[in-house]
Amino acid sequence: MTAQKSITYRETFASPTFYNRVKSMLKLDFYRLFHTPAFYIMLLFAAMIPALVLTMSGMESPTVTTQQSVHVAPSDSIIEFTNTWQLIESTGGSAVADDPLDFAGFANINMLYIFAGLLMSIFVAHDYSSGFVKNIFTVHSKKTDYVISKSVVGVFGGVGMIVTYVLGAVLSGLLAGKAFDVNMNGLILCLISKALLMCVFCPLFLSIAVFFRSKLWLTICFTFLFGMMLYPAASVATLNSTAITVLVTLVAGVSGAIVFGFVSSFFLRKRDLA
Repeated sequence: MTAQKSITYRETFASPTFYNRVKSMLKLDFYRLFHTPAFYIMLLFAAMIPALVLTMSGMESPTVTTQQSVHVAPSDSIIEFTNTWQLIESTGGSAVADDPLDFAGFANINMLYIFAGLLMSIFVAHDYSSGFVKNIFTVHSKKTDYVISKSVVGVFGGVGMIVTYVLGAVLSGLLAGKAFDVNMNGLILCLISKALLMCVFCPLFLSIAVFFRSKLWLTICFTFLFGMMLYPAASVATLNSTAITVLVTLVAGVSGAIVFGFVSSFFLRKRDLA
């Protein structure tokens, strides 16, 4: 009986049929990704964020009026980046929880998780609004194939945004004359951890997208809502990241991909394709 179950398991999940289905779905989605203007727009925005933040760097806070005089707010409230790599974790600005109006607290590499969610929203909404999703499930009968492919493509797009963000930060730092002193080991581990966290955010945003289907505006609203709620969680990866940080984000990424993958598959099975 055990041997029979083992054979059934291998035939279901490790057979060439399963591999070919997922491979075919991935080829289709990657082709569509590279022919989707929104993907390149997101990459461009990702590269522009560091320049935008550095442009605001050093700007004085609003003046404070008293009965005696008008004076500038204390210097410790001024947003200032002295090192290019601070853009990776926004250490030059105040924490988001301390000052929700501090743009530098939001406009850092963590914003890319929301961008990845927007890309996922556009992808899935187009499948439903165009009716293409019916053709997909006619050829790829397994809803799991769809979830796996979309998750992989979403993570790929998100990691691509991280890469362009880093390139934009380096270029902006050079033009602004900022320092580049950093613990290289911590920087590399930080970026690896940021990439692994995409495996949590992208499947989450996919489950939101397949729930709302063609209602893109609702998907975008809830993507922003959940993205901002989970925004602080992405700050676990800093320039002081260690192997433990990578391990934690790896476990979180795998767990998140599995859990939200099941959620997305559940929504696909229980909801109509229309």
